[in-house]
Amino acid sequence: MVGQHARGAGGAAPPPRPGGTAVVLLAATGLPLAGAVAGELTGNGGGPLFALGTVLGTGVAAARCTRPGRWWVVIAAPPVVLAARAGTAWAAGADAAQGKALASSAVRWVVDAFPVMAVAVIVALSVVAGRAALAARSARTDPTANPTAKPSRIPKPRRTADPGSDRPPAPAAVNAGPTTDRRRRHG
Repeated sequence: MVGQHARGAGGAAPPPRPGGTAVVLLAATGLPLAGAVAGELTGNGGGPLFALGTVLGTGVAAARCTRPGRWWVVIAAPPVVLAARAGTAWAAGADAAQGKALASSAVRWVVDAFPVMAVAVIVALSVVAGRAALAARSARTDPTANPTAKPSRIPKPRRTADPGSDRPPAPAAVNAGPTTDRRRRHG
C-alpha cells in the first residue's frame, strides 16, 4: 500500500508518456527562443512571433507536464521569456549593448517582454486550472478514477437464524470461547 499513490489501481506503474520531460522542456524553452529568434530575424524583436512562440510553448508545457511539474511551468515562464528576449536582442545588437547602454537596453528588454510574460503566466494558470477541473470532474463521475479512494460500503444485514429453522435467533455474539456456541460444537 505504500506505493499505491504512485501506482495505478492494479498495482502496476502507470505507462510513461512518450517523451514526457523532453517535450515539456523543449516546449517551455524552445518555442519562446524560436519565436524570439524569428522576431529578431524579421526585425520585430519582441513582436507577434515572439509572443506566439512564448504563449504556445507555455501552453503546451503546462498541458504535457506532470501534476507536480505544473507549478514549475507557471513559475518558470517569466524567467524563460526574459532570457529568450534579452538573449536574442543582445546577440542581435551586441556592439550597442555594452556599459551604460547595456543597462538601458536591459530595462527596455524587460519592459518589452513584460506583457508577454503576463500572458504566458495567464495561459499557464488557465491550462493548470482546466486540467485540475477536468481531473476533479472525472473523479466525481468515475469511482475508479481515484484508486486511493475507498468505495462506500453498505453493511449487510446479519442473519440471525437459519432460513426454515424453528429455532429462535442466536444471541448477540459474545466472545466467551468455543464451548458456548452450540452450533460450532462438533462432539
